[in-house]
Amino acid sequence: MEQREQPQSEEIDFSPDSVAITATTLYRGWYEGDPRDVSDTDKIRGDLALHTIDLALAKGYRVVVADGPSSQEFKEELARRNILLVPRASEERSEARRQLIEKSSSIPGVKVIIRTEPEKASLVESCIPQLVLPILKGEADIVVPKRNPSLFEQTYPNYMHSSEVQANRRYNRILREFGFIPDGMTDLDFFFGPAVLKNDPQIIELFLKKYKLHLKRETTIGVRKYISPDDFSNSQIFAVVEAMSKGVRVKSVEIPFVYPDAQRENEMIDYQGFSEKRKKQKWGILDELVLFIRYLNNPNDPKNLLEQSEN
Repeated sequence: MEQREQPQSEEIDFSPDSVAITATTLYRGWYEGDPRDVSDTDKIRGDLALHTIDLALAKGYRVVVADGPSSQEFKEELARRNILLVPRASEERSEARRQLIEKSSSIPGVKVIIRTEPEKASLVESCIPQLVLPILKGEADIVVPKRNPSLFEQTYPNYMHSSEVQANRRYNRILREFGFIPDGMTDLDFFFGPAVLKNDPQIIELFLKKYKLHLKRETTIGVRKYISPDDFSNSQIFAVVEAMSKGVRVKSVEIPFVYPDAQRENEMIDYQGFSEKRKKQKWGILDELVLFIRYLNNPNDPKNLLEQSEN
């Protein structure tokens, strides 16, 4: 992809090692060498993850990774790098994210923790100063990165762009209707994924909470059968929603993020499969939000399908 001219962010003098970048990895099918085929998802994503880690290390950021049962070759590549590598406690993504956030919060000197997917190299390459600035200046406690609309549309698979634009619009509309997003605040790009948080015990606590569904018949019918809080909402969206309900300072910051060409090409191979997966995720996550708002409004209501879990 040709290099795009990117807007200059406000300069800030900060120590890179005060920023911890966390990511979970799990690439069972990764292998050494060049990709044999564009459809080798674990190889494509694993290569991007290693590239992201190398970029972060070159810039002096702390890197904390929880690796699951990846291939031995991938584990050896991680071991060669100067990162804090922790065994992944669970294949559940949210469980591993909580593990990383808790671990990063105890690293001396770390002021900001960035939770991101490991394939998002562009975020690490050019966007970190913009994202940490509001926290370091005392203007925000949580920053939700927002993709530049043009780059979002130009670089993402078209089905993903369409799905996530619609999902974000619905998600923000629900939050506005229930008073979570104040007037004058821009919509948040919840479906992008990364979150930037101040290393403060009260903020960390929000991201360590876990919510689960009651096992009731109605959870297995309609769109509700797609609900799985530990896939996406836990340690990610729910924490931001609860933060806004408590008056925590949440800020949206637009960044010039570019989706990786290799990942886009890989995800266009199985267009139907990836498109269907995104559709199910979208409706499941939106339904989770409705259940979560109901829980926040009355945690003790016996009709709640969502409850906080202690483990």
